[in-house]
Formats: sequence, C-alpha cells, structure tokens
Amino acid sequence: MFYVPKKALYKTISRRKFLELGGGTAVALGAGSLAVGLGSVITKHPVHAASSMDAKWRQYEGSKLVFMSENTPPSFAIRDNIKSFYDLTGIEVEILTDGLPTVQQKVGIDLRSGQADYQLNYVQDKPIGSPFADFYADLNQFSMDDTLPLDPQGYGDNVWFENYLDACGVYYERGPIRAFPYDCAVSCTFYRQDLFEKLSKDFEADYGYRMEFTDDTTYKNMVDFSAFFKMMHERDASIPYGYGQHHGSFGWTTQLDIQRHMYAQNQWLDFAVDDTLGSRNPGPSNWGDAQSVKSMEGYKALADVSHPDNLTNGTLELNTVYAAGGVAMQIQYHEFAASVEDAEQSVAAGGKTAYAMGPKGEQSWNVATSNVVNATNCGIGGIGINADASMDLQRAAFIFASWACSHETQLMVLKGVGGTPTRKTVLELPEVKAARNRPTSMPNALTFEAVYDKGIHSPNMVLGPKLPKASEYHEIVRVGTQQCISGELSAQEACESIGDELNAMHGV
Repeated sequence: MFYVPKKALYKTISRRKFLELGGGTAVALGAGSLAVGLGSVITKHPVHAASSMDAKWRQYEGSKLVFMSENTPPSFAIRDNIKSFYDLTGIEVEILTDGLPTVQQKVGIDLRSGQADYQLNYVQDKPIGSPFADFYADLNQFSMDDTLPLDPQGYGDNVWFENYLDACGVYYERGPIRAFPYDCAVSCTFYRQDLFEKLSKDFEADYGYRMEFTDDTTYKNMVDFSAFFKMMHERDASIPYGYGQHHGSFGWTTQLDIQRHMYAQNQWLDFAVDDTLGSRNPGPSNWGDAQSVKSMEGYKALADVSHPDNLTNGTLELNTVYAAGGVAMQIQYHEFAASVEDAEQSVAAGGKTAYAMGPKGEQSWNVATSNVVNATNCGIGGIGINADASMDLQRAAFIFASWACSHETQLMVLKGVGGTPTRKTVLELPEVKAARNRPTSMPNALTFEAVYDKGIHSPNMVLGPKLPKASEYHEIVRVGTQQCISGELSAQEACESIGDELNAMHGV
C-alpha cells in the first residue's frame, strides 16, 4: 500500500512518454528491470477442461500483458522473480510502478478511454476501486472456468482474511468481484518499548499510572503519553517527541487517520450506509453531529502535543521520522515493520520497537455511554482486470492475477521484501509462526498478533466509506481536519464545514 522497499528499482514514466514508446518499443530502466511499452500481444493455444494443467498454464504462451501497480512490496518482489511466471506460462508481464496518486490518475485515464493499455491494475480499495469499480471485469466468470489453471484453494471469502475480499473486490452490490486481495496494509501501533520501560517511573510520578501499551490503552492515554514525551524532549533533546499524526497533502491517508480516531468512539461512521458495500448515494453525512465534534476535540488535543511537523508528515514521512528516532509512537501500517526493523535505516530496530493494536476509544470523549473499540483500518490493494481488454487478454490476465495472489507467491513476497499476506494459509506455516518472535527473518510477522489475531476482527475493523466521488470526499475531510489542527477552525466549525461540503457534493 505505502511502503517502498529499500533500494527499490522503479522509475516514474509519464503517460505521454508511454504513448510515445507504444507498439512494443522498449526502453531500459536499469539493471534488473523489465522492458516498458504499451503494446500488448495475445497468442492463443486452445485448451479444454480435460487438458493437462501444464496446457492450461501455457495456453497463452507468447502473449504480453501490462500491469500498472503502486510501488508496493509484492510488485517489486514479483518483478524481481517474474521469470518464474514466464517459465510457467510463457506470458511476458511488464510491471509498471509509481506512487499511488499517480497510479490513480494513469489508471483512471486508461479506464475511461477504453483503450485498455493496462490490462492489469492495482485496485486500491477506496482511491481506485470506489470510483472505477464499473470498469473492471467480474472475476467470477474466470474463477469457475475449468479451462483456466484455477488455484486449488479457490477464491472465496474463506481463503482470505476477514473482510479482505469485500474490501478490495466488492462495490455497491453483492455478486460481482472486481479484484482479488493482492496486498494489505493494516493499521497498528508501533512504539519504542525501550523508552517506555526507561521512562515509565518518571511518567507514573507525574500521571499516577504506568506508561505501558495494552489492549485497553485509550486515545486519552495517548494524549498523556505524548504530552509527557514532549515535556521530556524540551528538557533533553535526545528524547524524542511522543507522537505524530498522518497529515500531509494526500487526502486519503489523512482521512484514514481521522476515520480511525472517530470510529474508536462509539464506532462512528461518516454516513449511515453499509460500511462494506459503500453507496453511490450515501445521503446526509453524520459530520457535524455531537459525537463528531467531541471526537474532533480529542483529535485536536492529541495534535497539540504531537511532533512539531505534524501537519506536513504524511504516511511515508511519518515512518521516516519514527525510524530516525523523532517520535516514540506512531499508528502505522504493518507493512512498514520491515523498514523499521532494518538496522541499516532505523534506530528503532533491534528489539526497541513493539507492536500493539490501535488505541481504544475514550469513554469521556463519547456524548453518551456507548461502545469504544480498538479502531483498526486498512488499505487492501487488489489486482483487477480492465473490462475493455479483449476476452483472451482478460483470460491471460486472470492467469497472472491468480498466480500473483496465490499462497506460494505471497510466501515468496513475505520472505523476500516483507510483504503482508492476504491468504490465511500463509500464516499457518510453521516457519511463519516461528517468525512472529525475535529473532526473525520476516520482520513484518512481528505485527501479526496485533493485526491478524486482533485488529482486523469485529468490532475493531472499519473499512469504508466507498463512494464514487472518493477522491473529493478524501480531500474535503483532509482540508477540514487540518483546518482544525492548525487552529483555523474550531472542532465544531470544522465538523460542520466537512458535513456541509459532503452534503453539497451528494446533492443533499
């Protein structure tokens, strides 16, 4: 979703440049890279249900596909090992990677044009899947076709982790599946356990309770922890600030941060719609109600004691600050553990970082006695197929999508660059179970208790909202939230402003 592996090999290429290169023309991106071009090729060798599995894998031998993806660990790992897919199928796959905002733009242009230059797309659930769901093929037509090399585990809800298939593959209605879970980034707490242990007595002397992270740690405790670290930093600059929120200029990641905080209080949602399906017409927004204002006041209180660059640190920047020793806590996405645990680029490696669920909601921040949860949210990146591609290109693309989301490929990614599995069976392997404990050769596995065992399960997980105007929604929430954080608007004014703009956008 967000983490760019160390020494990742990719290069930004404009759509205009791609068009200039078309017809299969190639340019070298550097040692170990794949050729780049927009010319797809399809070569067909007919098979039948009774054909051998080898024949089914190789029925499109000699074909060429293009996959446009965000620069995430699976895409880098698969590109580095693409020869294994080519040897299995005879299909060439060009994997083009870029940052998510750019991928969203390029994919959107291609989908709306009907050209299908990119037969395979990285379908991040809200930024790409929500606005473009209707442009993707229904994968059900392939997942039950016995002339294709189907995964022996299948593709149903039960083979993926809870809610994953719904998150990236289901939009606005039950039935069609627009993408398979390809990678995931689930929120959890990263904190400097070494500093918590070192400074807990000083904290307890001031606040009357131990400074520790448990499943019952609340957002109000986070305010206390952050205020304490800020005070200690002012006394001794070698002690980091306590916390940093996700802000910056990319609307989605700011929205995810405030959404998580708001949901922790009484499982509050932006709209009264099905959080799994989303809605094309969500109706009036809940922004501006008493609970949203109370929760925003708590969010502002946490911002006031956070890192001084709080408003400028997006997700990638915040992880860099944490790895450099600038903050003692971050709520981050679990794919980032691989970089945090890399001693060559992180001072928080080597057993200094511990992982926990997100903080629990604070009862005193609720407008009435109600539920508080350890709010967890995510980005589930799917892999989808452009419905405007020819049927044979779609079938060839399905072969790649199925292989890319298979148990074997996900294990390869986890062991190689620290991916985050979406198939349950990967976590059942003895070597992956052992990797949950230090020392480990799979650092992302250190987060698996907080994420897979606890965070993703009801009532903690919040998925939505999925909206056709997802980008506009994210930007409205980002601007309003940051206006409150900066002091430009009060919590009530910010919540009412967000609500008014969302209602106007949906014609309410």
